[in-house]
Amino acid sequence: MVFTGGGKTKKPLSVMDKEARKKEKEAAKKVVKEEKPSKKTQVELGLSEQLVRRAAKVVSDSKIATPSLLASALGVKVSVARALLREVVKSGEAVLVAKYRGFLLAKSSRS
Repeated sequence: MVFTGGGKTKKPLSVMDKEARKKEKEAAKKVVKEEKPSKKTQVELGLSEQLVRRAAKVVSDSKIATPSLLASALGVKVSVARALLREVVKSGEAVLVAKYRGFLLAKSSRS
């Protein structure tokens, strides 16, 4: 029995060169992604102690607090209001009632 021909042929050099360049490009992208900072800090968001105290007062005055309620009451962006609400909950002045993705619902711990 004699086997002739068949088998897998090698890829042309141009295709192998193109694949190598593609892998180098992907590796460079991964390095750039790793250098990106992960989360914003309080300083970057512009949270001051005075703003946190004002947010705590708004939370204690209302039945239930949401980021949009805080944003309209304090005149800040919703992203800043979300961070403020997290700070108020962390300080213990409010209790987190519900959390779903970006939505936070808190109530005053005094009531």
